[in-house]
Amino acid sequence: MYRTQFLILALALFLTGCSGQAQPEQSSTLSSDFDREMPVFYNMPEELFSIDTCPGWNKPGQKILLTGTVYQQNGQTPAPDVILYYYQTNTNGIYACDDSEERNMPKNKLGQTHGYLRGWVKTDSKGRYSIYTTRPGSYPNRNEPAHVHVHVKEPNLKEQYYIDDIVFDNDSLLTVERRSRMENRAGSGIVKLVSQGNIYVGRRDIFLGLNIPDYPLHQTRIRLG
Repeated sequence: MYRTQFLILALALFLTGCSGQAQPEQSSTLSSDFDREMPVFYNMPEELFSIDTCPGWNKPGQKILLTGTVYQQNGQTPAPDVILYYYQTNTNGIYACDDSEERNMPKNKLGQTHGYLRGWVKTDSKGRYSIYTTRPGSYPNRNEPAHVHVHVKEPNLKEQYYIDDIVFDNDSLLTVERRSRMENRAGSGIVKLVSQGNIYVGRRDIFLGLNIPDYPLHQTRIRLG
């Protein structure tokens, strides 16, 4: 009897330990300060795919496909089931809100928002992802290159982390000085857009943990020697 109880307890602990593999819970509320708590999972669908179409795809602007492969720490093994959250401005450089859009994010108490041009992908068995969207504009009255923000949620880590923004190699605002100051978090975020018919394709591969300060799996590796 004691053996059976032990096995049941062990199984329960195992299942509890595996709970970190589950998809993060959606958040129905917004933080009062995005610098403290990013709204990565706000209005996130229950089912995610490796391909996503941004709501801005049907708006006027240059159509682009952002795609690539997410790799494990060794830089060679594809990483499946990694969630990528992205958000961007519209072609005027504004994080636009639209209450009619399902992904819309209202402003929080500080007036911050990611708008409705946002979404998620979950890498497939080969670590691949694809995002169909419209090229964003740079911020109004600011000398900032146009970009797409990306956050990573790994299945074995509790917390998400941000990586280098996706920026565009032919952006005149992406100066030599700015390039030299890039952190290369999870690899370079600079993409070259290549024309393929009516769409421009940019590849952004992602290397988990690369140049991420206090990356948890680095600490585990050190403890294990």
